Amino acid sequence: MQDIEVIKRELDEQGVVVIPQFFDPELIKNLQTAAKQIFQIQFDHFGIQGDYLSQMVQLFENHLDEFINCGKLIQTGLIELYQLAVHPDLVNLMREMGMEVPNMCTRPVLFFNHPSLAKSEHFYKTPLHQDWVSMLSSADSVVVWIPLMDVDVAHGPVVFYPGSHKLGPLTDKIDNGFAEVPFDRNSYPRLQPELKTGDIAVFSTMLVHESGVITNNEIRWSCHFRYTNMKDPDFIERGFPHPYIHKPSQELIDKFLKKK
Repeated sequence: MQDIEVIKRELDEQGVVVIPQFFDPELIKNLQTAAKQIFQIQFDHFGIQGDYLSQMVQLFENHLDEFINCGKLIQTGLIELYQLAVHPDLVNLMREMGMEVPNMCTRPVLFFNHPSLAKSEHFYKTPLHQDWVSMLSSADSVVVWIPLMDVDVAHGPVVFYPGSHKLGPLTDKIDNGFAEVPFDRNSYPRLQPELKTGDIAVFSTMLVHESGVITNNEIRWSCHFRYTNMKDPDFIERGFPHPYIHKPSQELIDKFLKKK
């Protein structure tokens, strides 16, 4: 791994740092395999055949509820996803970067992005936004973005605008789950790193970023984790705000349990 002081300096100055070969590629591949297996169970149940992308598209188009539920169950309980989020090497990196008491401030997220697997663009291509607004976390909070495959520009990996984290929060609104921001793309450098399996990108939650454009015909598999510093004085003073609400759906409960 790169020298920690170099990592800290780049994160402070640019708002983003790529760390090559942080994880064993096999660990990351195993996570992707575990996520795919959740969908495979439903493919088998419905007798869906074909290559993996065509199977995903068939499930999405013909069995949308089951497709969505697969995604939900991956986010809420895929063991391999949570194991990676609390991997000792990753937690130790947070501490080395200066988080005295690192803590996950949102659930781990795993993405499987492709235009054919979305009802609208924001489900596979995020707009210009900052993550901090939806988190209200510590000043030094970060996102760790991890592709679960080799990604090049054709996969539409994250586009970062180095230095934009120093602008502070640029909006107070959330739309479609994102804090979209007014931002001139030409006012800051543009960075769209191509990562190999095992590489990670760590960036400030204040950094303006967006998804790239998918120009190939592959699903872009990735995950990200968000960490906040529980000992940050301002975060303590604000009383540890947590904007996310997780609750059961009465509509879904009624669908399966309400007597007709």
